[in-house]
Amino acid sequence: MQSADEITSCPDCGHQIRVDRRYVTWCEKCDWNVDPTPLLDLTPAWRLRVEQRLVDSLYRELEQGAIHRPGWDAARVAANLLSVLILLLPLTAFLTGIALLVFYRPFWFSAILALLALTVAFVFRPRAGQLDDHQLVHRDQAPVLFAVLDEVATAVGARPAVAVAVTGEANVWYHQVGWRFNPIIGIGLPLWIGLNPQERVAILAHEFGHGRHGDARSGWLIGNAHSVLEGLRETFSESPLDQARREWGAEELSGGTLFSRMVNATVGAVVRGLSAVLNRLELRSGQRDEYLADRRSGEIAGSEAAVHALQRTLLAGTSYDALLRALRFPTELAPLEAVRRAVTEVPAREIERRLRVSQVHGTRTDSTHPPTSLRIELLRTRPATSAQVVLGIDQSRAIDRELEETAAQVLREVKAEL
Repeated sequence: MQSADEITSCPDCGHQIRVDRRYVTWCEKCDWNVDPTPLLDLTPAWRLRVEQRLVDSLYRELEQGAIHRPGWDAARVAANLLSVLILLLPLTAFLTGIALLVFYRPFWFSAILALLALTVAFVFRPRAGQLDDHQLVHRDQAPVLFAVLDEVATAVGARPAVAVAVTGEANVWYHQVGWRFNPIIGIGLPLWIGLNPQERVAILAHEFGHGRHGDARSGWLIGNAHSVLEGLRETFSESPLDQARREWGAEELSGGTLFSRMVNATVGAVVRGLSAVLNRLELRSGQRDEYLADRRSGEIAGSEAAVHALQRTLLAGTSYDALLRALRFPTELAPLEAVRRAVTEVPAREIERRLRVSQVHGTRTDSTHPPTSLRIELLRTRPATSAQVVLGIDQSRAIDRELEETAAQVLREVKAEL
């Protein structure tokens, strides 16, 4: 078996490179094999060049120190106007239903039409933010965790979290639920368990930063416009079963099938187009929000911790795969301990490769996050900062103990899904 210290030559430039059978062999000088499984991208070359210029212009603007909350530029104004028009659909349907009941006769016919209009208004009504079926942890269950959350939220200038949702995803997120927009922090066990204490502070500060600066998508107007479009898309698009039956050739061309296809090709196409336009309009401000949240993360947790936390996010897939392996093939190691070891054993060379991959494939303006490599580079171009909030090792371990019972339940759910 080859050792981690074996040396070989790059077939392109001849540079000597180290070989580790556990990871991809690549050349740091010419980037040979940096991405052995590149994604097929059919985007026209002219559009790639335009998007590259947009990403670069945003980065240069922020590199010069102009990191601020997104203002009311043309894209943001257009996104809000489009959201208003989308939200007029359920309002118009509701007013139409009332008008039919009051003014139209005969009543029995107006009642049928009004019922249809009111049904549309009800189905596509704006909804308060909701959580999926997650395991929630409240203050009385995890006092150490919430003390840290409150300290980070205060330092960022955001509202404190009312609950923590523990999930099996390799992600940490921020969400606002209910008509009061109560903040919820989501802790994905595969990512969380591989973070050291100060990296945890950096991740939390980043997520609270989204709440502090009011990301457009989490706001009431654009958030509800997305919910209405999602409902319309589910209604007027083909179901996965219809698609599968068509691909298998088992679909009969009945009158209902032809009508369904016509609706999907007309109304469904309009809905999907509106959704794509709204996403596009808010992407630039969304990427700016990510950079701004990174800056707050560096100010609260320290710039080095913020950089290391971003590097850890590149290992999200590794941590999730390690969790699935540990659940499918149990060993003497606990599943979360197996995840921790899998993440901490990844060498710096592999992390550098993934950073370069993000630089190659992440410079798209249709991505909700800027390339991780640029986010790290921007943090490092600014003066180093020390931590305002410090999480000790003992505190971090106490948090893990508080989450043990909930984590065990989440792992049982993930294993059941397997």
